[in-house]
Formats: sequence, structure tokens, C-alpha cells
Amino acid sequence: MSKLNKDSVLGTFVIIIGFCLVCSVLVSSAVVALNPYKAQAIANDLQINILKVSGFEVQGSVAETYKKHIDLHLIDVDKGVIADDQVKDVSKYDFRSAAKKPALSEPIAKDDDTAGIKNRAKLMPVFYSKDDAGKVIRVILPIYGQGLWSTVYGYVAVDPQDGNTIKGVTFYEHGETPGLGGEIENPRWQALWVDKKIMNDQGKEGFTIKKNADHQGQGKDFEVDALSGATLTSRGVDGFAKYWLGKAYQPFLKNLREGGIIK
Repeated sequence: MSKLNKDSVLGTFVIIIGFCLVCSVLVSSAVVALNPYKAQAIANDLQINILKVSGFEVQGSVAETYKKHIDLHLIDVDKGVIADDQVKDVSKYDFRSAAKKPALSEPIAKDDDTAGIKNRAKLMPVFYSKDDAGKVIRVILPIYGQGLWSTVYGYVAVDPQDGNTIKGVTFYEHGETPGLGGEIENPRWQALWVDKKIMNDQGKEGFTIKKNADHQGQGKDFEVDALSGATLTSRGVDGFAKYWLGKAYQPFLKNLREGGIIK
């Protein structure tokens, strides 16, 4: 058998292919080795954002503060009740993945889909923020929907006493334009949501994001200024806030108000 000539065309291809195979193995091994660290980083980031609207500052580590003050549950969205018993491990439940599976999701009627997401998971996570005595001071709900360029994900904290007053909001993932739609991350704009009401006294949707919001009259308890120069992003956030807070979560929030959730 003749020896391979490294300077020949065949020899060059063999060397290139061999090099590519070695690189592929190294890259694949690195990805597998780093997966646990990636998962931990994602979990840490979510905990940070949940704590942002929890009413508690991080003391010590993020994980320690989260464990002390946050309880995770699942709710049946249609029934508005706790549904922890419907999954094996609540901590591993992924509502994004569930929303893509017909058995775990349901379609949203076109007229109701102001979030622009078409389907949603039947079960959604809810986070109880507890003080040192174990009293729930805020209920934190995931919200998401279409902005201008991306799907925007966030959390809204609601007062558990009335199930109707917003106590905080944060957005942790989006692809909106920096300096324009990306201003949904601006703490000053997020602060405008605090103490706004979701529903009015007639039980109709009250909360809205609009240009030239009313700060003195009848709209002062419900209206938030739209982002300057980001009309379509503001409209998208307004749409999915209305869907989740004004429709999807209303059975749960109603039960919350009536004392049927937190004993």
C-alpha cells in the first residue's frame, strides 16, 4: 500500500477533513461540558429578574435571597387555581416549551390574541414573594408577547390583597431597538407602572399604555406613557399586558381577591 503524499490533492483533503473532525469533537465536547454552566446562568438571570419585582433587595447571594423570599407554583390558567400536582417537578416546568405542544397548550381566539402569540400553555408559573414571616406580599406573573422586532418576556408583580394593583414590572428578554423600543428596560419607565390598576370599578380592562397618558384625571390610575419614538413597541407591550393581565390571568386574580388562593 502506497504512502499518502501529503502534498497531493488527496493528501490535502485528508488533512483538512481530519482537522475538521478533531475540531468538531473539541467543540462538541466543550458545548456538553459548558451546558450545566449555561443552564445555571439562565436560572440565575431569571432569579435576578424575579427578585427585581419581589420587593426585596438581594442580600448575600441571589440564590439565597431567592430561596428565602420566593415560592414557585403553577396555575391552571382557565380555572385560575393552583395546579402543582399536574406536573412531576414544578421547578423544571417550561411554559415556552409547553406552548408549542398541542397536548399542553391551547389556541387563543384571534379577537383575544392582543399578545400576538397564537397559543399559550395551559399551565403557567406564578411566584409568591414572601416576607420574613412568610406572608405573601406580592404575586409575580410572567407576561410575554410580540413587540416590534421580537417576542418580549417580562414579569409583573401584583398586590395579593386586591389582585388588581401593579407593584412592579421588569422585562428580561427582547430584541427591540436599543435607545427606542429597548427603553422598556429603563427603570424610570417601568416605575410608571407601579400602583396602576389592571381593571376598573366596572370590571373592565383599565390598564393601558398610550401617548399623552392622563396623569391627573380619570385615567391617572390606569394609564402609562408610551415610549417616545417607539410607538409600535409600546403598542405591542400594551397588547400583551392587556391579554395576560386583563384576560388570561383574570380567573386567578379573581380567586386571589376573593381569598381562594392564599390562605
